Amino acid sequence: MALLQKLFPFTKPLDEPRLLSAGWNRYARKWHQARCEILPGQQVQFLGDEWTVEDPEQAGSSYGLPAGIVQHFADYLRCELLDRYLPAHADQGLEIGPGGGRLTSLLIPRTRVLHLSDAAPAMLARLGQRFAQHDNLRFHHGDGMTLPSLEPASLDYVIAFDVFVHFEPRLVFWYLRQIARLLKPGGVGIIHYANVLTEGGWQQFERHLANNVKQRTFFAAFGTMCPELMTRFLTALELEIVSSDIGLIPRDGLAVFQGR
Repeated sequence: MALLQKLFPFTKPLDEPRLLSAGWNRYARKWHQARCEILPGQQVQFLGDEWTVEDPEQAGSSYGLPAGIVQHFADYLRCELLDRYLPAHADQGLEIGPGGGRLTSLLIPRTRVLHLSDAAPAMLARLGQRFAQHDNLRFHHGDGMTLPSLEPASLDYVIAFDVFVHFEPRLVFWYLRQIARLLKPGGVGIIHYANVLTEGGWQQFERHLANNVKQRTFFAAFGTMCPELMTRFLTALELEIVSSDIGLIPRDGLAVFQGR
């Protein structure tokens, strides 16, 4: 491979982080509340709420969840994810890709200092407006592949929801290496990621295949991860695996692990 790279250097490498950053920044700039519904007749209040149901005509959710859970999605995440796996009161936490802040709103009351890292400045601007009254937030504009320069082993938790589902495996592992460095011993990592082994995940993969087979062109394309690969990644980084998929989102994987 080294000889091939020498003879045929990559003159135009695929830049997944830049594609993702530009796409989501454009999404945030063009987003309008009136165009989005969670369920038929139920308008969203903030950017990102619409991702629970990408197609309002569906009976349930694009995640594979029933309509009853979709209607109370914040309560579902709080009770079944945050209360189960995160400390009730944390000193410092990091949310990667907070988007419009639907998870951020649940993390604020349980975290003394909450770091928010996003590669889309328009997303951070919306967050700043939404949570202007909170003084425990620290905003970090990233490059789509680098986490903030925080102290090693300083975080009680790192969480990303509805972000890594758009990452290909190499970028997932790239981020996990940084997360491992930032977590305290016993600190909790929660990563929501694509799972092509589920029925819904495979459908998403096939839906995005034709437009991305030569190279990735769609910033919101579904990634090609699975729990077995997530297990391999976490094991390689010597992180303590609670579960490579807790089964919370039927279409996707949701890994929970701890720092050592």
